[in-house]
Amino acid sequence: MLIGRLRGHYSGWLIVIGAALVLFGAAGSRFSFGVFLNPMTEEFGWSRGSLSGALAIAGLATAFLRPVAGYLADRYDPVKMALLGMGMAGVALFGLSQIQQIWQLYALFLLMGSGFTLSSPATMTKLISSVFTKRRSLALSLAGSGSAVGETTLVPLSAVVLTLGGWRSAYIVLAAILVIVIIPISYRLLKSKFVPEVDDRDLAQLTRSTQKSDNGVACAWMPDDGMTLKQAIKTPIFWALSFGFFT
Repeated sequence: MLIGRLRGHYSGWLIVIGAALVLFGAAGSRFSFGVFLNPMTEEFGWSRGSLSGALAIAGLATAFLRPVAGYLADRYDPVKMALLGMGMAGVALFGLSQIQQIWQLYALFLLMGSGFTLSSPATMTKLISSVFTKRRSLALSLAGSGSAVGETTLVPLSAVVLTLGGWRSAYIVLAAILVIVIIPISYRLLKSKFVPEVDDRDLAQLTRSTQKSDNGVACAWMPDDGMTLKQAIKTPIFWALSFGFFT
């Protein structure tokens, strides 16, 4: 019913809600690992260093695969890429509830890190930027807020389930949230048909007002496919953003 009402307005906001839901599940599940650290250490006798190594592997996977995720989002349907990533993460989370060996932990965190990379802001930014022009910053910020809400919701939920039913049950609950709740709802929202936010006159005006920078590269405010990588690396903003994310 809510989705039907929203469709009466600009339905691009449905895509924002779907993107926020994806980021909600990805961030909340990813950052819940601290809740599991003590009980897993107690059960298996593994050191905290060994367990934290799994998180490092997931982080490295994210670092190296983020450009790949961006390429796939450009080359293929970003919705399919994001939901594929959610599915991979859901499988990994369920698998974590069944582990017995340290290598299984590492392998599943590698899978989970890869999945969350596909459903990262890199993919969602591509999707939302293709829908919004005039209110792109607002749409991106609203979608990005899903990450913070996920961290402040799913991490405490994991702690509660862990306390009541054990850490294996908590991983199963996280997997179920991703696969049974977030993927179906996000799919329906992200695949919503939308009316372009700007009409032909707006597009023409934006195109005419686009200026060239000193190095001859067009500014990135045009509602088109944006810059190529070769063009982007010639702009200061690219390196400023890259340095910020690297740090």
